[in-house]
Amino acid sequence: MNLGINDIKELTASMADFPDMDYSDYAFAFLKRRLSMICKQLHIRRKEQFIEYLSKSAFRDDVKTLMNVETTEMFRDPAFWRHLRDQVMPKLPEDCQTLWLPHEASGEEAFSLAIILHEAGLSDKYKILCNNTSLKNCENIAAGRINPGHNDINQTNYKRLEDKENYESYFEVGNNSLTVSQQIRNLVQCRHEAFHSQENSKENIGLILFRNISIYYNRKLTDNTFRLLVEKLMPGGFIAIGVKEELPSFLQEELITIDKNEKIFQKPSRIRNFNHV
Repeated sequence: MNLGINDIKELTASMADFPDMDYSDYAFAFLKRRLSMICKQLHIRRKEQFIEYLSKSAFRDDVKTLMNVETTEMFRDPAFWRHLRDQVMPKLPEDCQTLWLPHEASGEEAFSLAIILHEAGLSDKYKILCNNTSLKNCENIAAGRINPGHNDINQTNYKRLEDKENYESYFEVGNNSLTVSQQIRNLVQCRHEAFHSQENSKENIGLILFRNISIYYNRKLTDNTFRLLVEKLMPGGFIAIGVKEELPSFLQEELITIDKNEKIFQKPSRIRNFNHV
């Protein structure tokens, strides 16, 4: 189905009538590409059919699942994970309790972080929390299921990061399946809700990983999202974004740049509010 701009506006307006399905401020190119793919996979031939099917909860969850862009591999960008482990983790605020991935699509980032914690002997000190609006994705993360086709690159990234032979102990390889071991997935809690939920305000969040997600947003959504995330980050905490992403200018003035190349920033112990945007 060939979707034009008016079709996409109509579809996103209809989706926004349902909880956690407001994609109206995503970039048009992303919406066109993603919705076209979804219609093909779900055998939708007319936009009216798509809108009609939104009344079905199973269809809505399929759409939310497919709107997620999966993380392609474990320990993607090993230099980032090395810097996070060696330079950031030792400097987390003393009363930090939670490391947060607000939009974890498929589990690889959360499980990479869990392995970092495990190997540093910090499994009992911090909780890894992630959010996803798709029930299917949350169930996959809880079960530790990740893409088996990426096992070789996962192992290569781990060796570049750690130079150890522990990788295989963290996974169970089956018939066309790859599952994270119980000891690692026990460190990760996935909430089936949008990351702007007030529930997350109750956490002492000392680290936020939000990498390669805002590249699919328009400017308005980018500004609002990063404002929200930094407000939830505790003083002295850190936020990491993707290397192709940019913080809004008002936040660049407020945060401390820890690593310009790896896009890691720190919220000062005292910080002005962001209402001037």
